[in-house]
Amino acid sequence: MDEEIKISLDRIENIISGFGEGEFSTVAVVREYCGGFFSNKETPAYYSFNAQFGKLLKRNEERLGIVQVKSVASETDDRVPPVKTTTSIWRKNA
Repeated sequence: MDEEIKISLDRIENIISGFGEGEFSTVAVVREYCGGFFSNKETPAYYSFNAQFGKLLKRNEERLGIVQVKSVASETDDRVPPVKTTTSIWRKNA
């Protein structure tokens, strides 16, 4: 039996509200939510926490008051040395 990890949309809303105006990335939200961001190297998107988190943002755009403005942007994670990965870019709805 597969297990689930619960994610609080209220907490995500609070994180996003703290970003102010302008654009932000899925990576930025994950960093705030989890206390850091580490890419899921060699993990299929279906099993990647980061990819699933991005899909959660996409599914909840209306509730969160955000819109995806770019689906593939370059980003680095918090490893030393950092690992390059990709992320989505979002902005708050006007």
